[in-house]
Amino acid sequence: MQMKFFGLYKNTQVFKIALIVAIVVIGYIASVFYTQMQKLDTSVELIASSNKTQYELEKLLSIMGNYEMSLRNYIITQNEVYLEDRFLNRGEIEACIKNLKKIAGNDSAKIKDIDSLKKLIDYRFKLFRDLLLIQKSPRKNTSELYIKLLESSSCTESMHAFVYKRINAEISKIKRYNTNHQFELNDSIISAFLLVLLSLLILLLSFNKMNVDINELKKTNDELKFTNLSFKNAEQIAGFGHWKYNLVKNTYTFSDNFYRLMGVEPRAFEPSLENVGKFLHPDDYNSVMEVHKQSLIDHQPTSIMLRYLLQDGTVKYIMSVGSFTRNSNGDLVKIGVNYDITAQYKKTLEIEESNKQLKTINAELESFNNIVSHDLQEPLRKIQMFVSRLEEKEIDLLTPNGKEYFVKIRLAANKMQTLLIDLLNYSRVAKGDKIFVKLNLKDLVEQCIQDLSVDIEEKKAEIEVMDLPEINGIGFQMEQLFVNLISNSLKYSKENIPPKISIKSEKISGKEMYNSKIISNTDYHKIVVSDNGIGFKQEYADKVFQLFKRLETDSKYTGTGIGLAICKKIMENHNGFIKVKSRPSVGTKFSLFFPK
Repeated sequence: MQMKFFGLYKNTQVFKIALIVAIVVIGYIASVFYTQMQKLDTSVELIASSNKTQYELEKLLSIMGNYEMSLRNYIITQNEVYLEDRFLNRGEIEACIKNLKKIAGNDSAKIKDIDSLKKLIDYRFKLFRDLLLIQKSPRKNTSELYIKLLESSSCTESMHAFVYKRINAEISKIKRYNTNHQFELNDSIISAFLLVLLSLLILLLSFNKMNVDINELKKTNDELKFTNLSFKNAEQIAGFGHWKYNLVKNTYTFSDNFYRLMGVEPRAFEPSLENVGKFLHPDDYNSVMEVHKQSLIDHQPTSIMLRYLLQDGTVKYIMSVGSFTRNSNGDLVKIGVNYDITAQYKKTLEIEESNKQLKTINAELESFNNIVSHDLQEPLRKIQMFVSRLEEKEIDLLTPNGKEYFVKIRLAANKMQTLLIDLLNYSRVAKGDKIFVKLNLKDLVEQCIQDLSVDIEEKKAEIEVMDLPEINGIGFQMEQLFVNLISNSLKYSKENIPPKISIKSEKISGKEMYNSKIISNTDYHKIVVSDNGIGFKQEYADKVFQLFKRLETDSKYTGTGIGLAICKKIMENHNGFIKVKSRPSVGTKFSLFFPK
């Protein structure tokens, strides 16, 4: 689970999505926090406004109380000193009223209350004036004064009740505002805490991701440096160098080993076409420049062999290939590789020379083969003719030893003829025309059996031919193949035991191999020719297909050692192969594999 999480964490796309979600959440919390701050500011303003209103109202009551006290003191003492500050106090009252209206702002209800209060104050001041006039009148009416005092007290009580009602309302507001302010403050603290916590979390995750990315980048950079170093070493070991040409910026870039191919140290000169041209062989300069410049016009890949003429006079053969692509900036770039083929070129020249010599040798061998297969047969036929005439007319004149020598001469001549015929057949198979046609193998095998009918009857052999497929092949070679295999089974049969030969098609098992690859029925036909002959040890399985290789040296088993070599050559001509399995005194099984 941890590994899975770490894998998601390392995934840049997943991290980006998580970071975007976290930023959105922080933005939401920040907007909530901002709203709460605004509400806190509003609450503070409301509380301040209520406090100011309460203060101004209490100040009004205080001023009015001082005014009344001064008036009573004057009435009692008749001292004018108590009336000195009455106009100043009236100015303070006007300032308080003005402040209250300013605090009220556009609140019509508050403005109406303030106007009502001002009317009470104005009425109270009117009563003050009436009392002063009565008190200062020479004919002071005591009852009238008493009535005015009662009216003034009533007005004062009404004004006090009105003011205290407003003060209590402001106190209630302040309590409510304080409560709301406390809630909003708590919410703001929680929002601020979440905001700080998420910000720290994102910072930590970002820092950790950045640290991981830096480590990954460092690791990647180290691997890139190692790769570049390995590539440089590989260039030097493999003998190639690479170059780039930016068609937009008109700039060349050469690798270190590109310089070394020209026999100079890396960065020995500025990368440019002109500087490289100085190392081109004079005979190659024009053609190489023309091909390269034309490719810059039509943007077609190039492949050209050229020669470098080094400063010490050495000539290097170079194969230069280039193609076009676009880099990360979208610029069209031609990227090329030059590799040293001097050794291969010289080897090719040697091979070509060897091929010329081989063709000469082959021509000589072919001439020799013609001599062997044709010219030698003529004197051999004459020898056989004279042997035949001697046998008819002069054999009885020979001594017993002479008769024995005569028989050996005849056998040797016949064996020589057989050898020449086999050599001619092998030569014919090796260099014959390879015209493939559709062949019905069963019909072809039946024809081969007809051709060998005399030998089959002599050996009293039983030959079983089952269903065989049609293949594409060379007719006369297929006939020679099956004639040789059937003849081989007849030749190496057991004494006094009739040969049993089977020719059939089999399915390929899953373990069948050829050239280190498993082959199947979809790729090949498998034809099996088996017998109950004398067989041989399996360790000689590869040797039986070699030219002139005979496992049986007993004179009663005639043969030249070429027949199975011809079979192998025929199978190679048909892009197939032949295998053999054998056991002494049990028999031999040849497997033929023809490609479908």
